[in-house]
Amino acid sequence: MNGVINLYKEKGITSFGAVAAVRRILHVKKAGHTGTLDPEAEGVLPVCVGKATKLVDYIMGGVKTYRAGFRLGFVSDTLDAFGDVRKTDGAIPEEKIVREAIEGFLGDSLQVPPMYSALKKDGVRLYELARQGIEIEREKRPVNITRLELTVFDGVDGEILVTCSKGTYIRSLIDDIGEKLQCGAIMTSLIREGTGTFTMENTVRLSELEEKGYEGYLIPMDEILAEYAAFTVPEEFLKLIANGVRVKNRKVTATLEKGLYRGYSEDGSFLGILNRDEDSLFLTVNLM
Repeated sequence: MNGVINLYKEKGITSFGAVAAVRRILHVKKAGHTGTLDPEAEGVLPVCVGKATKLVDYIMGGVKTYRAGFRLGFVSDTLDAFGDVRKTDGAIPEEKIVREAIEGFLGDSLQVPPMYSALKKDGVRLYELARQGIEIEREKRPVNITRLELTVFDGVDGEILVTCSKGTYIRSLIDDIGEKLQCGAIMTSLIREGTGTFTMENTVRLSELEEKGYEGYLIPMDEILAEYAAFTVPEEFLKLIANGVRVKNRKVTATLEKGLYRGYSEDGSFLGILNRDEDSLFLTVNLM
């Protein structure tokens, strides 16, 4: 069984736990998710099954869309409402100033990852260090935010809609907004509405998967890679390509520009991801 389940992860379960449940329901040994969601977060969590686990890096790179709740006037060690929360003395500004501060984070910026995160330092997860009361200096990382809207605000609590690059921490974004407003802010909820080509519309919950089975929910590997053009490998070169040989014959390479392609045999079998580099064509991800 090979493909991707576009899972809707619900609150109260870790991403690892969600993957373990998919593995159990589908009776498969290999499965992996494409980007961690915190236990209290929910939403789109694509789970790669079988050979599709080789595609995790290709799926994770897409932009993410989140809907996040926040509360002004508070700070937290975890940057959200689920840690050690304390009230600040900062005055909460009016909506116009809040909106302007939020919009100021559009575009490229550098962001410090939170201590309570799955990032590693010398092989140890940062959240494991944080639980021991250890805080280390974290290097700022480039992030890009292409959409950032204040969708709800009642004077204290609000909601933002964010479209951003891989690696953006919404908790850190909200904390930075609170710091800019000089009153503090914590994240109160988080829903991932999309990652790459995966959206909320065709997700499936664990309960549905267990009740109805995987048919209709397992997305084929080549369908996931639809952004790449298809190329059919001529029969005479198929064995070479399948064995990982770089084919330089102009009969194969002349019609292709540099880049990645979905590879097929002449009988329509999906081979994997082909890479056309400066002078050759080869199978960079073998999915046969």
